[in-house]
Amino acid sequence: MNAPTAAWALPRLEQQFEFLNEGADIANRNFERLLSTQFDGCRDWMRAINASQEPAQQLEQHLDQSLHLSCALFVAQVSALTDAMQLVERNWAEQQRALLVSLGTQPEAVNAPLKKAVCVSSCAFDSMSKATRQVANFASNRFAAAAVSAFQQARDKMAESS
Repeated sequence: MNAPTAAWALPRLEQQFEFLNEGADIANRNFERLLSTQFDGCRDWMRAINASQEPAQQLEQHLDQSLHLSCALFVAQVSALTDAMQLVERNWAEQQRALLVSLGTQPEAVNAPLKKAVCVSSCAFDSMSKATRQVANFASNRFAAAAVSAFQQARDKMAESS
């Protein structure tokens, strides 16, 4: 049996460094976003502690700020996940392109079934990526809206009972 004549394409060292650098940039950007959000939350807590308002008004304002902080933290985490997914998707597409190019140099007996398998895996990966992005987007948008709505309803109920 004849072995394929060309070796499988491996990512070039420069491509690997680019992927790692881009991943580090994404992680750094999202880490800064999370730290900024947490800093805003700490600042709000300190203002609430040091405020000279009436306790009921202070509590209401602090709860409102805490709710917005928790929503912002959730959205920051979803954004980090989305950024990482996009990086993986680009890397995956690049690897598939390189694989298809290397398959072009293989004998037809090896080439045809592997090209079909790569195309099927690409379609499956694209579908799952799209579904994951939609779920993440839906979750971040609906979570923030639901939390704000619930807080507003609780505030209205408290106002009615006072």
